[in-house]
Amino acid sequence: MILGICMVSAGLYAETDSITCSVFVYNKASVGCNVYVTYSGSAPSSASYTWNFDGGVIVQGSGQGPYYIRWDTAGYKTVRVNVTYQGQNCSASHTIHIVSPPAVYNVTGGGSYPYGGSGVHIGLSGSQANYGYYLYLNNSTTSVANTTGTGNAIDFGLFTTAGTYYCKAKVDSSSSSCLVNMHDSAVVTVTGYVPTPYICMVTYDTATHFNKIVWNKYPGMHLAHYNVFKQTAQEGSFLKIGQVPFAAFSTFVDTTTDPIIMAQKYELSVTDSTGNESALSAYHKTLHLEVSPGVQGFNLIWNPYEGFTFYTYRIHRKLNNGPWQLVDSIASDQVSYTDPYFTSGLMTYCVEVIRPYPCNPTLKADAYESVISNTMTSAPLGINEVNAKGFLVYPNPAREKINLLLPEQSGNFSAGLEVYSMDGRKYIEKSATQTKAELDISLLPEGMYFLKVITKGGTSTKKFIKE
Repeated sequence: MILGICMVSAGLYAETDSITCSVFVYNKASVGCNVYVTYSGSAPSSASYTWNFDGGVIVQGSGQGPYYIRWDTAGYKTVRVNVTYQGQNCSASHTIHIVSPPAVYNVTGGGSYPYGGSGVHIGLSGSQANYGYYLYLNNSTTSVANTTGTGNAIDFGLFTTAGTYYCKAKVDSSSSSCLVNMHDSAVVTVTGYVPTPYICMVTYDTATHFNKIVWNKYPGMHLAHYNVFKQTAQEGSFLKIGQVPFAAFSTFVDTTTDPIIMAQKYELSVTDSTGNESALSAYHKTLHLEVSPGVQGFNLIWNPYEGFTFYTYRIHRKLNNGPWQLVDSIASDQVSYTDPYFTSGLMTYCVEVIRPYPCNPTLKADAYESVISNTMTSAPLGINEVNAKGFLVYPNPAREKINLLLPEQSGNFSAGLEVYSMDGRKYIEKSATQTKAELDISLLPEGMYFLKVITKGGTSTKKFIKE
């Protein structure tokens, strides 16, 4: 005996079913608003749909919908749909009341209150009966309070969170795209209390080649300036290294530290207009990268970034002065990587962390999205490099000048000389026409450098130290 089992999934249209018709549309919307309309019966999308929107303009949509319809005149409008499918047809309609958009009233209230107090009232100078009114804090897209209009002034209640409050209104049950901004705003400030700020990120600044501290700024607290602290030679001990006015861009560049040398920890506090200073924020620790040539390529090692949660490191490199290229992405619990890549020239690397939420130091736009380490340059050991016989650099270390004995070559002698810092910046570029040359390094900052010599016979790279 053969058993046959037939299974039909719920929601699929069967040929023997009768089609049904219904229309979804809001009961009320305002003139000029894009109103959501759609068919909600049982006919398949392949059926024929004939719509009548009673003078409404189709902004978007086709077939069974959904549609966005705009009516430019007030009154009662009837939306109709007729559906035809394999000899069957049905029709449905729904009436929507199109009314004038919300009138614009002034936001009222706000002001200062003492920390620990009950807050301040925020309201609206007027309202229209049955219209919806919504209050927003700063740039949030989620309302912090809402109420229905009464035809009179309205009060949203007491508010204790410092910031700027805005109000929007819409016709009851209408789409959120039809919100109308009310006039002005209310600012709430708190006295006698200075909130602890937090650092958003600390990154390597490619423009200045120093560490840059970035934080978000919040209004409404009568704040005077931010204070930036760096850890001293004693663990857990932080020393103030600068301050930034509250009205200024919320970043600070630490020119007292060379990012190539070591990782650094930073903390932040804020001082109000009466001289009260907040507690120190939690610290952030920079990414510090070291690069060295290995047997199979370049070895990279760095300390973990500390300050926020992330899941991936991205590794970048560039050859000489060429463009940056993404090498690989690895999990955030790894702090080393070997890049099996050799070519003639100087290789520069950096490690990047993408912040889950961008930093917004201006209150206008998200400007900082990733943390990067210091850049670090290295040259391969003997692979695709011609360390020509007779190439000498002396004295090493040196303060004012270094002497060069360059490799001999047949024919007319010429050599290109380039000096790079360990983070890949080119400081000197000149040419030599004899095997003996002298290079003035008096203007170089103290530190270690690469001297790159390019001749007909190939490229040689040596390190020297400027004292």
